Amino acid sequence: MDSKVYRLREFINPADGCSLILDTSAGLSLGPLPGLENFSAAVGPVLSLVDGLITSPGQASKLAGRTRQDTALLVRADWTNALRGPDFMLPPETISHIPLLAPQEALDLGASALVVYFLLGHEERIEAGCLRTTVQLAIMGRQVAMPLVVDVQPIGPRVVLRNKAIELGVSYALEGGADGVAVSWPGRASFETIRTMAAERPVWIKPKTLEGAKAELAEALEIGATGLWLGAEVFAQPDPAAILQTFATQVHRPVSAAQE
Repeated sequence: MDSKVYRLREFINPADGCSLILDTSAGLSLGPLPGLENFSAAVGPVLSLVDGLITSPGQASKLAGRTRQDTALLVRADWTNALRGPDFMLPPETISHIPLLAPQEALDLGASALVVYFLLGHEERIEAGCLRTTVQLAIMGRQVAMPLVVDVQPIGPRVVLRNKAIELGVSYALEGGADGVAVSWPGRASFETIRTMAAERPVWIKPKTLEGAKAELAEALEIGATGLWLGAEVFAQPDPAAILQTFATQVHRPVSAAQE
């Protein structure tokens, strides 16, 4: 088996082809996040509930006790201030996006994949930089069999048709060499287009809200989504483990239930 395929199977269950991903890396751009002030203590109870955990490079170093029975590690390879809203203590005057890690460095951290943003709706230099970073990491990743997953972010002020912007971001990511993509739920019609573009490459959906995630996931799985990609907002809830267990059960539903 190709080594890159093997690494993908570390966070995509080979039995059903599905996956639950938890992204805790937003603190890299936003600072301390509710519920994650003590990172090790917060994530320890949920390591066995998700298939992949996305961390910053610093967070990854705090998971030295992680075992093969726990989640696979994915590492955020870039930084941006685009996630900061106008109410942030240091709102950005200009948007920046810079790469942080190369695939070999991710290997040294024990990662199964690299994750990068693709920012849409900002100045063209930002989109061009995202495309350049995607291509460079994809090429370097092939040399060490490190998969690249692109996190499509249609969050800039120039975005008018959100679903079309998501489709465009996915096309850029795939043309740049991404091995998988994560997208905000764009609606059924757009997601069908995205699945066609992605062919056999995995596509995760990011729900608009935790409350609406169950319905969006159910529809996405019907169309062929790989699974669900949740953010650190889970840890602001009273019982993160219970929430993740519920979604894990839905993502890895029995074959008989999926066919009903």
